[in-house]
Amino acid sequence: SITKADVDSASYALGVYFGQMIKMNNLGDLNINEIMKGCNAYLKDDSQFDSNFINERMNTFMGKRNVAVGETNLKEGEAFLAENAKKEGVVSTESGLQYKVVRPGNGNFPTSVGDEVTVNYEGTSIDGEVFDSSYEAGQAVSFTLDKVIPGWKEGILNIDEGGEIMLYIPSELAYGESGPMGPNQTLIFKVELISIQHAKNAEEIAE
Repeated sequence: SITKADVDSASYALGVYFGQMIKMNNLGDLNINEIMKGCNAYLKDDSQFDSNFINERMNTFMGKRNVAVGETNLKEGEAFLAENAKKEGVVSTESGLQYKVVRPGNGNFPTSVGDEVTVNYEGTSIDGEVFDSSYEAGQAVSFTLDKVIPGWKEGILNIDEGGEIMLYIPSELAYGESGPMGPNQTLIFKVELISIQHAKNAEEIAE
């Protein structure tokens, strides 16, 4: 039979699950008391709001929050890049991209955005939080440079086969308002260029 301890344990686990959902969706600091009031009201069929009203309230809240978070991320990214530009070995380009060659390769550079490259990479926020990594996936990835974000498209042209580069990418050259870790985030990538398959030129294609 189900004991009080079983009920309490399941209830606590459900609370943890709700907390995880709030954190995963980056909802920020919410009023826990109001969350519990709303939950109790719904369970007692005493909720004052229908689903349309709830969706409208949440959409309004998320829209305002994204604007606020985006403004903060933009300022923090600009401050980070301003300091990073002063560091030894960091190159700043006209577009706003910054890069640092960590290890040069064999002299074989990508020459066009049609080149296919195979890389290992790790992407982090300016705080060092990893959001994507081929190392964790255990497999290098291949793509043509015309299929990636502008910061990669420009940055990878500055490293040769076998080399390693750090890319410091402002939000406008990354994912803008649709960033994987929030809107307007400056991102950092460590990239190892494993190999290059140069694009065929028009004459070779014709043959």
